[in-house]
Amino acid sequence: MAGVTRFDRSAATLFVLFGDLAIIAAQLSYGLITHGTDPLADLPYTAETVVPFLLGWLLVAPMVGVYTARIRESFVETLLAVGIAWLVAALIGVGLRATPWLVGGAPPTFVLVTVATGLVTLLPWRVLVTALSRRG
Repeated sequence: MAGVTRFDRSAATLFVLFGDLAIIAAQLSYGLITHGTDPLADLPYTAETVVPFLLGWLLVAPMVGVYTARIRESFVETLLAVGIAWLVAALIGVGLRATPWLVGGAPPTFVLVTVATGLVTLLPWRVLVTALSRRG
């Protein structure tokens, strides 16, 4: 399997990576807003909410291969890889929040909403990336 990589080192990959991280942070920040918290006014709380999920994503996404050129060229592979990566990353984030060291806890409704909203925000973005990659 020489030459197989799980992270394509290119400007496009870097752009997609930062887009993914921004979407995850925005999605979770929006959740804070809907619960009456201003994410910018309480940065430590926002960080404790967002960082576990970013860490989960940074751990899982490269292992699943979401940052390969091959994934960016296939709609089916994009949906599968990003979907699986987010599911596992969200469970890692929820697991970290369930520890006594972080605020928020992990009630079942939070788990379901976080997984669902993550899929609803990440998948269209990544489908757009795939469509643009296929155009050239």
